This record gives sequence, C-alpha cells and structure tokens, in this order.
Amino acid sequence: MIKVTIITGFLGAGKTTLLNRLIAQYQDRQLAIIENEFGAVGIDSDLLVALDKDVFELSNGCICCTLNGELIDTLGKLLAQKRPIEHLIIETTGIAEPDSIAAAFLSDPAIQSAFQLDGVICLVDAINLADALDDSPSAHRQITFADVLILNKVAEVHSNHLLELKTRLAEMNPLAELLEANKGEFTGQNPDLLQLNAYQNQNLEAKIQALSIDTSSAKHPGVKAHTFQFEWPFDFLKFMHWSRVLLLIQGQNIYRIKGILDLGPDEAQKMTFQSVRGQAAFSRGSEWTTIEPRKSKIVVIGKDLKREMLEKALRSCFKNV
Repeated sequence: MIKVTIITGFLGAGKTTLLNRLIAQYQDRQLAIIENEFGAVGIDSDLLVALDKDVFELSNGCICCTLNGELIDTLGKLLAQKRPIEHLIIETTGIAEPDSIAAAFLSDPAIQSAFQLDGVICLVDAINLADALDDSPSAHRQITFADVLILNKVAEVHSNHLLELKTRLAEMNPLAELLEANKGEFTGQNPDLLQLNAYQNQNLEAKIQALSIDTSSAKHPGVKAHTFQFEWPFDFLKFMHWSRVLLLIQGQNIYRIKGILDLGPDEAQKMTFQSVRGQAAFSRGSEWTTIEPRKSKIVVIGKDLKREMLEKALRSCFKNV
C-alpha cells in the first residue's frame, strides 16, 4: 500500500521549500511526487534527472511528474512505473481545495486498493494569513481540512501578532497539529511528516477525545469549529440521515465534520464519522472499555454556523431508550 501526503497552502507560503526538505530528509524511501504547481521556487535542480517531458527521477530515486491530466490517470501512470513506490507526495496549487483531492483517496475503491491517505499538511504564511483569509474561501478550506498546520515565517511577525494567528488557527481547526517554522526550518523538534497516520481510527479517536468543549464565541467571525459532547446514545439511522441532509443543504458552509458516536449499550464498538467533500463516511472504531465513559463527541467546522441550531438537530438524533 502506497501512503499519500498532500501539501497545500497559498502561493508563497513555502510549499516547495518544504517539499525539497522532505526529499532530502527521506532519501532512503522510494518517493513519488506530483506537482500541481511550479512556482518561483522549484524542486532542487541538483536532484533532478529527466526521464521524459512529464516524469523525472530524482537523484535519491524519487519520481516526479506534473499533474497535467486527471488525477486517476496520473496515479495509473505512477503505478505503471517499474520502480517501486513507498510514498506519494502531492503538492497542490495555491488556490486548490485539498478536500477535492483527498476525496479520491477516501472514497474511490479502485484508488484505495493501492493508495492510503496518510495526512494533509497546510503551509500557512504568518505574514499574509489575514489577507489570505479575507480574500479567498480556498484558504479557509485548506486550513480546516489539514491534519498539520505549519505556520511559516514566524520570525518575521511580532510575538503578539503570532499569538493572535495561532489562536485564530486553533479556532478554525482544533484537530490539526500546529507547528512553527522559518523558511522551512522548524523551530522545535523535527516532526515525521510522512508518518502522520491521520486517517487511522486509533489516531482519529485520540484527536477527537482530546478536544475541549468550548461554547464561547470566537474572536473572529466566519469560520469556526463547534465541538459537542453528549452522554445520551445516538440512533445511527437518524444521525446518518441528519448528516446527509446537513451536507446537502449547507454543504457550501460545512468544511469538515468528525466525530465518535455512542450507539447505545447494544453496540460494543465506537462509530467514527467524518465528512469529505460533501460525503459522509462511517467506520467502526475501537471497543468501549468498561471504565470508559460512553460519550459521543462531534466537531463541526464551517462558516457562519449557528451552534444552537446544530445542537438542537443533533439532540433530535438521540436513540429512544
């Protein structure tokens, strides 16, 4: 199974710098790289050996190609290469919405048979974040869908402003790990960005369980994460119907939903839930332990959502016990 990492972020945020760093850091792995954008900073020319006009071999054995056709065709082209591939890295355009790319790896059975999404990384420009959020809805989707947010160029902003940026990012996506960097160099310990396992049930459960229930108003209007916790079990069919109607009617304003559901004493396992590009996906998680309180926890990330209405709708999905 080939793991997949998606790198997103606005133009100039430092995506290709990070990509070059990953290529150098993981020289012992057989990588494949899809670039959806060639910016002012390209892949290090010292690493490239041309094979043909679309596909390149890097000096460490990676394969790189431009995403100049349908994603599925490009993935098929990579699989047809004789060289084995361990990990695929996709660098998106600055205005791309990563959920549209991730959806293929999470919902297409043919792709899932060969590829497994490991995580989505979003580069955030500390200098221009406010302008990007004001000017483009794509920036909101990039941030809210990410599993890791790398706040880049932190040395170039005042410490008070940096704290405000971190607070705003946490309001928008409390599920993401937040890292700080300067021109691709991390200020703390170097993370293993190709081993996130963000879509494994165990890690998904841990992230959701760690969320605090914050009912206070966000400092910034617009995109916010609303976290709910309930001690009463859910009726699975009612919840599934609610989620599909919500995504159908308010899909433009719903950026992400993740949750762990308690379906009652007759169900030994947790039910994990997440939305991707307007689609709802459910899977059975770990078993409830005897000492673990059976509580459902759900986070809804979106724009201009009314918390009270969401909570009322969720309570209407309770099981009649």
